[in-house]
Amino acid sequence: MAEEMAITPDDSSGEKTGIRRIIANTGWLLGGKGFGGILSLFYLAILTRTLGVAGFGQFALITGTAQAIALIVTFQTWQVVIRYGARYIKGDENRIRFGRLVGLCTLLDIAGALAGCALAYFAVGWLAPYFGWDQQLAENALLFALVMLLSIKSTPTGILRVENRFDLAAYAEAIIPLVRLLGTLFVWLTDPTLVNFLIVWALSEVIHAIGYWLFAAWQSRDIMGPKNLGRAGQSVRENQGIGEFLLISNLGSTFAGLSQNIALLIVGYFVGPTAAGLYRLASQLSVAMTKISVLLSRAIFAEVNLVRAHQGAEAMRLLFRKASRMLFITGGTVILIVLVIGKPALFYMSGPEFLPAYPLLVLLAAAASIDLAGAIYEPTLLSGTGARTALKLQAGIAALFVVMLMIGLQFYGAVGAAAAMVLAAIVRLFLFGIAARRSLAHG
Repeated sequence: MAEEMAITPDDSSGEKTGIRRIIANTGWLLGGKGFGGILSLFYLAILTRTLGVAGFGQFALITGTAQAIALIVTFQTWQVVIRYGARYIKGDENRIRFGRLVGLCTLLDIAGALAGCALAYFAVGWLAPYFGWDQQLAENALLFALVMLLSIKSTPTGILRVENRFDLAAYAEAIIPLVRLLGTLFVWLTDPTLVNFLIVWALSEVIHAIGYWLFAAWQSRDIMGPKNLGRAGQSVRENQGIGEFLLISNLGSTFAGLSQNIALLIVGYFVGPTAAGLYRLASQLSVAMTKISVLLSRAIFAEVNLVRAHQGAEAMRLLFRKASRMLFITGGTVILIVLVIGKPALFYMSGPEFLPAYPLLVLLAAAASIDLAGAIYEPTLLSGTGARTALKLQAGIAALFVVMLMIGLQFYGAVGAAAAMVLAAIVRLFLFGIAARRSLAHG
């Protein structure tokens, strides 16, 4: 049944097909992530009520540090698999090239993970005194970071998306929240300590990675042989510009993704674990409530590459116009939902001591909704010849965000940090919108 519902790139053409495919693929992702979003409310409730604001802040700083390191060193190979693999998914000879591309990306994943482990060793040792970690907690933070970094899953994620198996990706995405909920319940009933909750989070990352690799191997067993690992050099020669695209997409994703984690770490560094706990809870809830923005962006990235590879520039322009209208409407709807249910959700989930996080929740949700409105802009640039432009914009916006973050923290604390996220999202929407339209105008 799942295979029947997955949509292939050439089932039809035109504007409606592209939009329907984006909606269908987002629906599959929303099935996994939506399921995860619901479960996350339960395990976050247990976590926050058990650890309290300060304890949850320490938990957030440990997981946030690991995520920040992963963003710095992990190659965005899923984007490479989609960008260059879209033209290789049909035909025996193309599938052989696709296999070599997957081998190359797998080696890059391994290299990034190993580099991350080395960086984590020094980063945790440096941050421990500022975050108030004793030696044992610092060691646990390092172990968590190592497990997370070695739980490689970027390449199989790209395989499932370019093969249009968003249904299997949805099943894989459901693993993390399910493991976390079951593990959190077990720890809560037995020995509810910060370290034990960290063990649950680490275990969920490992099982999640295993699930993605198993699904990718089941879907695309013809390209998953270990022999492709030794053919990475040939793949580099076959895919002109892949090195530049890899570097640009990785730096761009780092600039974009680090904003959230750097904001958390800076709040913890200058204000303390309690403020970091409030900021993290607001961030987690805003992510849960605006999850559709991330999912639409992922589905759009796959779709624009398929459309550009198989249907051409005019089909891209049609897709761009209709998707833009849909995204602006969706973004407005999401922020209204957060305004209505955000405060009650905070109160009933985590208790009155976390209510100061409500202004942060509204601001972070507003930033996510603005990003949702422009979710098609960056994929449009990356699918064509605008990768360098995207990187320059991300770098500039990241620098501006850091300046606004420091100013906001100085005058308004954590609320100022969240406001900086909103301002950065507005600037990103405006600049990427202009760049994407220029890119389309030039074919």
